Amino acid sequence: MDAKTLMKLKKALLTERERLLNAASSSRKSDFSIATEDLADETDLTSVELSQGIVFTLREKEQRTLADIDQALQKMEDGSFGACEDCDEQISAKRLEIYPTA
Repeated sequence: MDAKTLMKLKKALLTERERLLNAASSSRKSDFSIATEDLADETDLTSVELSQGIVFTLREKEQRTLADIDQALQKMEDGSFGACEDCDEQISAKRLEIYPTA
């Protein structure tokens, strides 16, 4: 893979990493700050608990994505980026542009 493509992918990964970190930081304060005593009944409480469960699941997905991004960035540093972990063949640049953590 040429250096220009590698830098483009690295920039995209760093941008996505920063976006995820900023989103997590700003939403972390508000996602779980609902006071249950302010809810009218058990239906409201159930709805809030369901919403919080969904938010928790999304945060877990974001954490996995961040780990994948960090792994891809590490591979860029050690020179193994773009190689399939199973067969060691090179992954096409087009595929990596679409899915840079592959």
